Amino acid sequence: MIGLSDPFTIATIDPAGLAARLGLTPGERILEINGVVLHDEIDFGSQISEEELTLLVRAKDGAERTVRGLREYGVPFGAEFEARQPKRCHNNCVFCFVFQHPKGVRRELLIKDDDYVFSFVHGNFITLTNLGDAEFQRIIDERLSPLYVSVHATDPDVRVRLMKNPKSGRIMEQIDKLTAAGIEMHTQLVICPGINDGAILQKSIEELGERHPAVKTIAVVPVGLTKHRERLPQLRTFTADDARLALDETARQATAFKKRFGTRVVFAADEMYVLAGETVPPARAYEGFPQMENGIGMLRSTMDRWAKGEDDIRPRNGSRERVVVVTGTSAGPTIERLLTERPAAHVDASVCTVTNDYFGDTVTVSGLLVGADIERALLAHGPADRVLLPPNCLKEGEVFLDDRTRSDLESRLGVPVQIGFDTKIAA
Repeated sequence: MIGLSDPFTIATIDPAGLAARLGLTPGERILEINGVVLHDEIDFGSQISEEELTLLVRAKDGAERTVRGLREYGVPFGAEFEARQPKRCHNNCVFCFVFQHPKGVRRELLIKDDDYVFSFVHGNFITLTNLGDAEFQRIIDERLSPLYVSVHATDPDVRVRLMKNPKSGRIMEQIDKLTAAGIEMHTQLVICPGINDGAILQKSIEELGERHPAVKTIAVVPVGLTKHRERLPQLRTFTADDARLALDETARQATAFKKRFGTRVVFAADEMYVLAGETVPPARAYEGFPQMENGIGMLRSTMDRWAKGEDDIRPRNGSRERVVVVTGTSAGPTIERLLTERPAAHVDASVCTVTNDYFGDTVTVSGLLVGADIERALLAHGPADRVLLPPNCLKEGEVFLDDRTRSDLESRLGVPVQIGFDTKIAA
């Protein structure tokens, strides 16, 4: 589930799931489970796990009925719900990516969310600035842990400068309150050169590290700037020198934390290593990859999976295919090297490195590639029998950020468009 309505409106039903057995249908709304009114995914998750279920359901015409049933082990609930609108963010961060889209994008991409429920359920980063007292207390009372928190700077004045919200300077007070309540946090520092780097970065890592083990991890991430920054504060692009300095500070403090706590606590984004021309650390340095979705260790994981043969490009239908692997400019050299070091057998594989024209060439990660740029690059690349896309550039495996779809791309190219490598299935 990506998000749920309030009350929960059923979008689709799996015929093999519990919802179908209970006779629920698309368009109906689940108002209560076992007498508990459903406000969000947390309410739903806590109640739907009960063995005996009593659901209050409202039909499209407003008629309400009660549905009773037993939950069977191994049988999923089997319903997808209409997405609910997340709680909006009232910060005006100088680097906010929402403000850096071109005109005409779909409204969904212009929503600034700061929803603690999405943080707990889906791992979305929140600032804590937009929490009301009752919401903060709910986090503590229901032990909604771990949370994912965008800190950016522990210095109150610097954080206010970054976020343009006077309330944002209370971050360490809030983190201390959550720490005292036993709430764990994964944090991130988005680094803007000249604002929260250097001594401020050092202070932020030190002060967050002091809160370990409540602060489980700290991610150091370079700011992402697009070419669409009209009427926005002037920020400097993150350079190779900036990356080297941030990596040095991260490594220094990670070494100290390792000696003190037995864990590195702080980790640098893959982009930092690529930009600085440094070698990506081995897998053990990422300690289980707790922030991989934030671009921390994704390159290392890709490299190791390819080296072990867990990911591969395998010929289909017994024929020798021309397979094109799509990636962004940041990961391009790494993917090229992998295919050189261990060529795919019986396949003519090549890499199509896509320059991001939609956001600007300073945006280099594959997760922000759009359909139009990918199509243009593939047409210039040459003939292909199959195309492999990076999974993180698609929403639900289908929709690009520019509203084009994987199916559209497949039709335009006239060849199969696959998400990711051919993955070895464990026995």
